[in-house]
Amino acid sequence: MDKKSSEPRQAPFLAKALAFILALLLVVGLPLFLLVFDVWRVVFNPPLIKNFITYEVVSSDLIPVGLEWFSDRRAQERVQKGEALTGIDEPDIVLLMSFLGREDWRAIKKELLTDEFLTHIVSVTVDGTYGWIDSTDRVPQITWELTPLIDRLDSEHGVNGIVIAYDNLPLCTQKEIDDYLYRLSLVPPGVEVLYNLCQFPPPWHDDQFSDYKNALFKVVANVPPQFALTDELSRVADQGGIGPDAIKGQLILIRTLGNLAWLLPLVLLLLIVAVIVRSLKTLSRWVGLPMLVGGFLALLPTLVYRWLIVNVLATGPLSETPEIIQPEVIRVITRAADEIFKPMMLQAVVIMALGLGLLLWYGLASRRAPSARPAAPAAG
Repeated sequence: MDKKSSEPRQAPFLAKALAFILALLLVVGLPLFLLVFDVWRVVFNPPLIKNFITYEVVSSDLIPVGLEWFSDRRAQERVQKGEALTGIDEPDIVLLMSFLGREDWRAIKKELLTDEFLTHIVSVTVDGTYGWIDSTDRVPQITWELTPLIDRLDSEHGVNGIVIAYDNLPLCTQKEIDDYLYRLSLVPPGVEVLYNLCQFPPPWHDDQFSDYKNALFKVVANVPPQFALTDELSRVADQGGIGPDAIKGQLILIRTLGNLAWLLPLVLLLLIVAVIVRSLKTLSRWVGLPMLVGGFLALLPTLVYRWLIVNVLATGPLSETPEIIQPEVIRVITRAADEIFKPMMLQAVVIMALGLGLLLWYGLASRRAPSARPAAPAAG
């Protein structure tokens, strides 16, 4: 047999050019394909999302930090409007909250918001949202059962929350006491005069504290046993903007594309094999090498995403976020990114290992080939 006939036939130029384009698409697209797939795997995974949000609202400082920011903003408004001096809007639960810090909100959350209630809110909201995507409903069907919260507020736990808030009021100065007594002298007997925004000494202390308790009970009396978030969403949808049907269509499209993302690199690999792979050498060159390089490019973002979140988001999109909540927002985003990039890191390493394995296989096979050839017969 002719020596040339035993060697693999050289691929034509057009096949090489097409294979090069396919390999380049694989290398460049592999990080994107993996990222889209892992985002889909997290975002459209209701149990994972439910567990993630439940942890944040139950176990983390997300709620206390958010309420601390509310207190800080309300305190600034109170000073700007002069409410800190006159206190004419007392008794006001919202104003009372303006004196609370993070530790106070942690204590109040423990008193009023049970883990079971928060878990119920998250579960109903997540289930309603994901169920809406595959339903014919115009908006998600979400109804919160508020009876456990009402019972909690209308008990000693609600009073304990008032105590925590009331204890943060500054002690009244003589000027504030005189202001209250002056306003009291201007009204007929029996007409209620609102206390200044400070802790009054006896004999007014108990009456002032009772005002706050009564204000809380009035708020509780107006809380419905059920809150139909569905009705609120419908009202928002009727006000214009992007409609819920459009949002649902976009979510379905994103879910479909994400579900198919893993197929794209597989299709590219099969096309490369069909176009140019004819031997172990071409397999290692056109499949092994692109997988190694593409896997490496996919590995890079998994190594730097935490640095990017902290440095890029803090100086960019989150630069306008209040300083009080910015660290907590970054922590939540980073934790969400962990769910995406940690599995992506493992996937990238596996792809790199497969590509390196093909290259090593060819290298070992090429070394053994010369020794396996029969020796040429001696001339005689």
